[in-house]
Order: sequence, then C-alpha cells, then structure tokens
Amino acid sequence: MNISHIEAFCRVAELGSVSEAARQLECNRTSLSMAIKALEKELEIDLFNRTGNQLTLSEAGKAIYKDCENLIATYSRVKQTCRQVSSDFNAEVWIARDDSLPDNFWQNLAHKLNNKYPATSFNIVLASTGDLANLVDTKQVDYAFGVDYERVDDPNLIYQPLGKIRMMSICKKGHRLSQMRRVSDSDLRNAMQVSMAYLNEKDNPELQPFSLKYIGFSSFDYMLNTILIEDAWGVLPEPLIRHLLRDEQVAVIKHTYGLTQEDFCMFMASGTSEHPGMTWLSDKLSDFLFDF
Repeated sequence: MNISHIEAFCRVAELGSVSEAARQLECNRTSLSMAIKALEKELEIDLFNRTGNQLTLSEAGKAIYKDCENLIATYSRVKQTCRQVSSDFNAEVWIARDDSLPDNFWQNLAHKLNNKYPATSFNIVLASTGDLANLVDTKQVDYAFGVDYERVDDPNLIYQPLGKIRMMSICKKGHRLSQMRRVSDSDLRNAMQVSMAYLNEKDNPELQPFSLKYIGFSSFDYMLNTILIEDAWGVLPEPLIRHLLRDEQVAVIKHTYGLTQEDFCMFMASGTSEHPGMTWLSDKLSDFLFDF
C-alpha cells in the first residue's frame, strides 16, 4: 500500500475537492486522481461517490478514513525516528507563538534558547491564537505555543499542556460595564467588543465575537490597546494585564464568564521527535505559569 496514495485519499476526503487537495499537496490534479484510483483498485472498492464534479465519501471511505489518517501519522513518526537514529536533525526550527505572555519574557527566553543550542537556528513568529494548531498541521511551523481554546481529536497533532492560564473579561476603569454590580449577557452584547481574529478556516466557537458590534485583531496586545483607548471590552490573558489590574487601569467585568481558565499548550505534529530545545523551552514556560 503506497503511503502517497493514502495521503491523497485523506486530503481529498478532508477538503472534498481534488483541485484544492492538489494545490495543498503541490501536485498535479491528474496525478492525485490516479493515486486515488490506484488505491481503490488495490482495495477493490470505491472510496468516493462521484456525481459530476462532486466527491463525497462512500461508506467504505468513511469506514477507513480514520485508520488512514493514523497510518500517515505513524509513517511520519517512523521517518522522524529514523532521522533521529542517523543524527539527521534539523538545523533550523520554526516556532509560532501567541502573545498571551509578555513580550519581554519571550525575548529573554529566545536569547537563552539561542545561546543554549547554538547549532540550531530558531525562527520565532507571532501568530493569532486561533491559527496556532493550523500552522503546525499545515507544516508552516514545527512547533507552536499558546492558549488552546478548543482541543480536537486530531491524529496529526499533539497537544501538550504546559499549565493553566486565566482569561479575564475586562474593560477600562470608568467604563459603564466596570460600574455594574452584575453584568448580563444582554449588557455585553450591546457593548462594543474587541475579539480575536484568525485566518484558520476551521470555526472555533470559543473565539467567535459575543457582542453585536465588534472589532477583531490577531493579537492580544492590539486588543488591550483598543480597550485602553476605546469604549470596548474583551477577553485577555492575566499575564498580559496583571500590571494594569494592580494600577486599577482596567477592571474585571462581573459576568458569569468574567474569569475562566484555559490550557497553555505546545502544539507539534504527530511523529515529531521533540527537539531538546523545545523540551527546555516547555519547562521554562511551565515554571512561569506555575509561579504566576
């Protein structure tokens, strides 16, 4: 059984389109169709129902889809293990992070990481919380770190919780919401909100705006700046706003979900052998969250 045929089947099944799957896999559409037909011939069964240009999974396709995804993940793990045994490590590592933790903390970690592992080049990029898992899944980065709002059962990804992070619904001191003894859903819906915007096409209900009027940003820091200068509220991580809470520049909204907890995670692809630098980085992040 050819692993490339299985990958072709899984991507077309996931996307529902041969053209889109060919684009993502960077291959010819005809070659992709031939790969699927070869797999169907080998298994002696149709994996898709074909109606015009529409493709939907057949009952057989549905039955084997999960196993095929697991096969791809296992194949990746075997390849990575072989690279490890032969000492063929990447000299370059790409890391995505959100800005739920202070920038100066990340800058300090980045310098220490670089000095501790001089043989590896580290690229650290800022990304929206909602895009972290997708960036790893699509292999745009090797690892990602940030708030995990909605963990899903995905054989292609590993979610490693590093600690809990408190998320707070806040507004600027003096905002009418800060002066209310009890804030209702209706009060929030009718107040302007700053929310998290992301490019990942998969819907994440936890990141959908709650208010009728809102403005979205890809970073918590932009959200915070807007809350401080506009008549708006939003949900932000405690490490980013603790100093403002102490100075009473912002206030926690007295709403049922004014305070919640989420996991802060490391995301990586299934089958990836964890780079020792990432083990070190994970430990430092866990220590920070524990002490916080």
